[in-house]
Amino acid sequence: MGKQLNGGKERPTGIGGTDAIRIVEGKWKELWLEKIGETERADLSDILPVQLGIFTEKFNRQWYQKVTGERVVSLDKIWKHPQIDFIYGSLDGITNGKVWEGKHTNPFGSEGKILDKYYPQLQHYMLVTGLSEAILSVIIGNMNYKIFKVKKDEEFIQHLLKAETLFWNFVTTRMVPPDFMEFNKLKEIKDAKDIIELFGIEISEEAWIQRTLN
Repeated sequence: MGKQLNGGKERPTGIGGTDAIRIVEGKWKELWLEKIGETERADLSDILPVQLGIFTEKFNRQWYQKVTGERVVSLDKIWKHPQIDFIYGSLDGITNGKVWEGKHTNPFGSEGKILDKYYPQLQHYMLVTGLSEAILSVIIGNMNYKIFKVKKDEEFIQHLLKAETLFWNFVTTRMVPPDFMEFNKLKEIKDAKDIIELFGIEISEEAWIQRTLN
């Protein structure tokens, strides 16, 4: 199981759950510029949908508990992967041995798109914690509520871990990644030769990359 760090939720250096979403979406260059300090992380303090999500998280947790009878433990901790020091998670909570994540979304998207959006974040958190199930508790607009139950997807997690490892190598070496990286293309990578063919550069000699790929 993942390790908890002492202290509050100050983000450590590495890849967190929302970063996992951006990596899967292919936004490597944009995220890389933030991670190396060339651009500032977007200020979301004046973004109404984001602030609504933060403001309603407590109510979301209470509503989930009311609907299901399951207690959600709020964690003011950062979880780190037990073996990979650059992978962490800032969870909204834990419920009955499951990751719990609360969201407040607009009412115009389909339920399938909601799950697709946050699926990488949930799988990332299960990678970090070692838990085998996650709950996505979603307030949709101001009229609907939906609970998504998500099982640990080992195949997706291995694919995600490969992507996060390769992305983090760009950060640590400060080599410029592609502006956009198709997530599914990374399935083709099995060894150092594949890395070179895909990226056109030598990033394959690092032993920790090889351990991840193998």
